[in-house]
Order: sequence, then structure tokens, then C-alpha cells
Amino acid sequence: MACILKKKSVVVASFTALCLLLLAMRLVNDMNFPLLLSCFGQPETKWIPLPYTFRQPLRIHYGYINVRTQEPLQLDCDHCAIVSNSGQMVGQKVGEEIDHSSCIWRMNNAPTKGFEEDVGHVTMVRVVSHTSVPLLLKNPDYFFKEASATIYVIWGPFRNMRKDGNGIVYNMLKKTVDNYPNAQIYVTTEQRMSYCDDVFKEETGKDRTEGYRKVPYHYYEQGKDECNEYLLHEHAPHGGHRFITEKRVFAKWAEKHRIIFTHPNWTVS
Repeated sequence: MACILKKKSVVVASFTALCLLLLAMRLVNDMNFPLLLSCFGQPETKWIPLPYTFRQPLRIHYGYINVRTQEPLQLDCDHCAIVSNSGQMVGQKVGEEIDHSSCIWRMNNAPTKGFEEDVGHVTMVRVVSHTSVPLLLKNPDYFFKEASATIYVIWGPFRNMRKDGNGIVYNMLKKTVDNYPNAQIYVTTEQRMSYCDDVFKEETGKDRTEGYRKVPYHYYEQGKDECNEYLLHEHAPHGGHRFITEKRVFAKWAEKHRIIFTHPNWTVS
């Protein structure tokens, strides 16, 4: 799925995709999403002197800090193309259309080389989960040398992104900018990360970071974990009890009938 973002809201699954989408919407001039956009704070606008009479506004986003310079992200977008990693992109042949966008966003370590016809070859911003940083470092010359013009926005929990020497992912990024001084790598601040977690919960009804309580599959049996069993059955090739799908059915019914879920408390939203 390639999403063209211009006066539209786009639904993208996964927290990485949500971060990418929220940040993209924050940078699109003519959009107004008060709740979602506040995730990225109130940016300042500066004018960059150009040799022409036209002046391009540049917005400063304090929720994203450059690993090398410790300066906030400066970026502005008009017409964004958000390119997902879905296999649906194969054979679409929309690479040229994507490349004509003023800002082109990609996720994690999705390559363009060899897939230009379908997904394009330009990458302006790449939003990366902390878990995908090692995947970038498997091919650092490609991501941080050949694509040195790309802006990398890395998000992750504080325990991995802390700057006191104990943040394992942040340490990787520090070493990367030492080896590739032209790499434009930004990390999401703890405050913005916390607020984005709240936005994710409000928009999806799910808490991404907290609230998970490990419980047995049956209250009268020990040994099996409920969450693991749900996932095992949901993805079984045949004969599984589709608990997650079943809950979607319950949610649909709850929209039409007065059904209250308790212990734990669970709402359709």
C-alpha cells in the first residue's frame, strides 16, 4: 500500500506505521488533526533565504533530536507519499508516481534498490523501530552512505534509547554517526514517545507498553499462557480456535446490542 497524503487521513497498521503517519501528518501544511498532531508539539516556522523570490518555510520539530548535533528536526512537507512494506506493492508499478511526491516516507529497513519500478527509489524520511536498527546496521553503507540524504527517525522505549550509556539502541546510533558523520539520524524524545503511546492507546483502544498481565490459558490450569495460546490458535493452518477473530465478532455484536465485558474490563473502542 502506498498512501498519498494530502488533505486526507490514512489508516496504517502497527505502531511504526502509526508513528510514520502521525509525523507525516504533522508536516503537511494544510492538514488539521488536533489530537494526533499535538503528539509532535507546536513547531516553530523559520524562513530559509533562497536565491529566488520564493521563500520556503522550514518547521522545527522539538520532539526529534539529532543524535550527532543534538539539534531538533527541521523539515517541512507538502505532498507526502507513505510507502508501506506490504507485498501488495509488487507489480503495482507506481514507483514514478511515488517519486514525484515532495516527501517520500518509508518504514524500517524496506529497500528500494531492485524494486524501483514498484516503490520508487527516493527516500526522504525513514521511520525506524528500535527493533529494526540492527537490520539497518547489517548494510550500513547502503543506508547511511549511499542514502546519506535520507532522514532517519528512530523510536523506541526509554530503556533502549537512554543517553547515559545504558541505552543499547542509542549506543548503536552514536557509533553509527561516528562512522558515518553525514548520516541524519534523529531519535524521538522521551516526552514525545510517551505522548505517542497515549495517542496510540486512544486511537486503537490498546495499550502498547503497559497493562499486559500474564495469566494462564484457563483459570483452573497452570502452565499455558493465554496470550501465547491466542496467537498459536489464530495462526494455526487448520483446526485452531480463532480467539482474536472471535473477539472481533463480539465487538461487532456489541455495537448493536448491550453487551458489557468485565474481568478484565474491555470496551469496543
